[in-house]
Amino acid sequence: MLKWQEHMHSATKVRTSMSLLSALLRKLPLWVGLALALGAQANDLNAFTEEWAPYNFEENGQVRGISTDILRAACSTAKLDCSIALVPWARAYKSASTEPKALAYTTARKPSREHEFAWVGPILPRSTWVYTREDGTAPPASAADLAKLRIGIVRGEASEQDLLAAGVPATALVAQPTNVDVLRMLLAGGVDAMVDTEVAMQWNLKNQGLTARSVHQAFKLTDEGGYYFALNLGTPPQTVEKLQTALDKLRANGQITRITKRYLGP
Repeated sequence: MLKWQEHMHSATKVRTSMSLLSALLRKLPLWVGLALALGAQANDLNAFTEEWAPYNFEENGQVRGISTDILRAACSTAKLDCSIALVPWARAYKSASTEPKALAYTTARKPSREHEFAWVGPILPRSTWVYTREDGTAPPASAADLAKLRIGIVRGEASEQDLLAAGVPATALVAQPTNVDVLRMLLAGGVDAMVDTEVAMQWNLKNQGLTARSVHQAFKLTDEGGYYFALNLGTPPQTVEKLQTALDKLRANGQITRITKRYLGP
């Protein structure tokens, strides 16, 4: 074979290899998506949660928290394969609403949500408070005072519905991705108030290097409902029953209390 023919042959082989590589790369997203879909189908439950310490949060690449540990223990007791993914709350809620075998937590069970999900719980009691900056200004004394303020919320969370039901106009609400983002905005003066549980507020202040005096606990917003696992309505009834039975066992044998104490102490 002449040299020019060898060069042409080599060039042809290179072009063929590049074409094959390009075709493989174009199909890679499809294969990845298929693999993820097959993995999701293999699980009994696909759980979605948000960054809301100490209930659910990411640490060293792993999802942890009170509710997360309770879910893992319940799935283990029920012998259910459960995946857990940390995503923005709006996505977690939508996934549980639309995807078979999907689960969202930590979810407030409210009358307005009752028929949207199959509920397993309660995991923990729910009591939320209105917080303001400790800056010497007169804090709101009731829900009626909130209409005059800018209030930070996490998009799609139950506190948004609570505030609207209390007569706070939607224009007064400022949405952020997580409660930590809302707290930072509150302390920076971007909003005048926020809603959180006592447990979550204490945890976030501590982890931000702040004291309890950084905020003022103005008044209790609601005690309505409790926190649950919210399962898609298409979840097999036997799966829902297994998870509820397992959760009841964890409560009866004291494991839920032990899990909670690991994060909050005695």
